[in-house]
Amino acid sequence: MIALLEKSKVLGEVKVSGSKNAFFPAVGAGIALGAEKIVIKNTPKIKDVFVMLELLKELGCEYKIQSSEVIINAEKIKLNDVSPENFGKIRGSVVIFGSLLGRFENAKIPMPGGCKIGKRPIDQHIKAANSLGYKVEEKEEYVKAYGTPKKEGKIKFDIKTVTGTENAILMSINSKVEIENVAIEPEVQELINYLKKYGVDIRLENKEDKILIDGTKRKKIKEAEFELIPDRIEAGTWLILAAATGGKLKIKNVIAEHIKAVIDVLKECGAKIKIYENKIEVEGSEKYKSVDLLIADSYPAFPTDLQPQICVMLLKAEGKSRIKDNIFPERFSHIWELKKMGADISLENGEIIINPSKIYGAEIEAKDLRSTAALVIAGLVAEKNQTILKNFELIERGYENFVKKLKNVNAKIEVFEDEIRKEEIIKGISNYVPYST
Repeated sequence: MIALLEKSKVLGEVKVSGSKNAFFPAVGAGIALGAEKIVIKNTPKIKDVFVMLELLKELGCEYKIQSSEVIINAEKIKLNDVSPENFGKIRGSVVIFGSLLGRFENAKIPMPGGCKIGKRPIDQHIKAANSLGYKVEEKEEYVKAYGTPKKEGKIKFDIKTVTGTENAILMSINSKVEIENVAIEPEVQELINYLKKYGVDIRLENKEDKILIDGTKRKKIKEAEFELIPDRIEAGTWLILAAATGGKLKIKNVIAEHIKAVIDVLKECGAKIKIYENKIEVEGSEKYKSVDLLIADSYPAFPTDLQPQICVMLLKAEGKSRIKDNIFPERFSHIWELKKMGADISLENGEIIINPSKIYGAEIEAKDLRSTAALVIAGLVAEKNQTILKNFELIERGYENFVKKLKNVNAKIEVFEDEIRKEEIIKGISNYVPYST
């Protein structure tokens, strides 16, 4: 799939969809709790969600979708092997490990996947299972854990890990466990809220990055219902997109606290931002102040999933900016594509160095979900030529109705299903049918 983009200044309103990364722990919570019916509201219609639902079918579940509500029948869930191909498409699939341990005290998963942005090991997930007393078999193709977990235990992570923390919680659901050095991302906090709702004694000791869980007295349930929080990465993408294009947006269905680090950086750079109860207004500028050193790290720091997008905006800054990504230091595929557009951007000693640059339309290629979002922003900022963005379909992994939302705020974008040559796109020949969403 190819996107054709032209310089645009966005203007209007956009509504943020439900959180992609809150969907997976919601599924995990329902399974671990033993629910036969799991209802998840405010679910975005994105590829990662559909892949997860297909994996649940492989485990024996059934599902149906009604508007933005997903209803999962988990009554016949079994310990089936799941497709390594499907499992490897998304990182969120790894919560199947903890949720099956929570429900059956037995789990087997292929090695996980997700975006191609460097190594994403699951050693901390395995450490958590070992710490609880499970027997773990680790092979090149799969990981299997089984046995009776300890009634009381302690897990201490070597590094902060979001999905590792989620899995540790899910596999501890029938025990009394202290989990240390946890990730405290909003999606983790939502998982805690999901479990609290159904009688699990669980709390986050925020100052100590510790979670205390006692599921020994919880009651069995037949149904679980969750509502997803707004997607903070989508919200942050719209903020940066508006700032980069010099546009003006009202972003609805957003929790400002979840993207405070993003708002703070944009304000410091010179964007005008007003915060309301569940809405943010942002007005961009033509020039911005540079950032001395922006570090992408675990929440509440600046999110790694918005690092590629902020790189594009900082090309408009009056001075050199530096970014260091502590979560995914190899997340830099967007850099080479921006250089094709004329950006003065480079890697030095593990830092991204961004110098003031005008960028121009070019043929570029996305490699992962968030780089796709960044390169869309680049295409809307680029001077003179149109930008031709290949592999645009990657955006569908995490942004619901992205093309429709862009067009609604005055962005110039057309999407074509076929791999077609540059000259044919520019001529707009009639036999290519634009992708509609």
